[in-house]
Amino acid sequence: MNPDCILITRPVCDFTTFISLVHKMLGRNVADAVDSAHRVLSDAEKFLSCLAAMRDVKAKVGLPPYLLSHVSFSVLIGADDRDLLDILQMCSGMPFVTAETTVRGIQVAVVTGTLAQWKDAVVSGCRRDVESPVRACFNKLYGLFTAAGLNVWGDFQTRQAPDQTFLLLEDKRGK
Repeated sequence: MNPDCILITRPVCDFTTFISLVHKMLGRNVADAVDSAHRVLSDAEKFLSCLAAMRDVKAKVGLPPYLLSHVSFSVLIGADDRDLLDILQMCSGMPFVTAETTVRGIQVAVVTGTLAQWKDAVVSGCRRDVESPVRACFNKLYGLFTAAGLNVWGDFQTRQAPDQTFLLLEDKRGK
């Protein structure tokens, strides 16, 4: 079985309370940039953008790397026993729960981590030395987070691997 995964929890922010209280305390609306954004933002991106605006009035809307630990996500992963062990090793420091499924040799896990942890895990899981099924799982995680408006891999390039997966390579040009 090829590993499969799905994003099952995302942050939920009480924006009304948060924005109102912070406005009273700071005397300004930290959601101004978010409100004037000309694209659809995920709640996580809105929240992180508001956090950035708390410290810097001119903060741009986005996913500031120094704030990625303020939002958490859980992923449900189904995989062969051996592949799941390798996947969980890439998710270093994240809590997880595993269980046997009704299919012999297949396990399911729920893994929870901050966006910073998921960023690191996907980078680790998309290396050349990672087994193909495991890399395929992290390729899918990359796609799930990116589709949810959470592309935190802007400094990376993808490169096609011979097994139809892709590698994430850090782009060090211009640094």
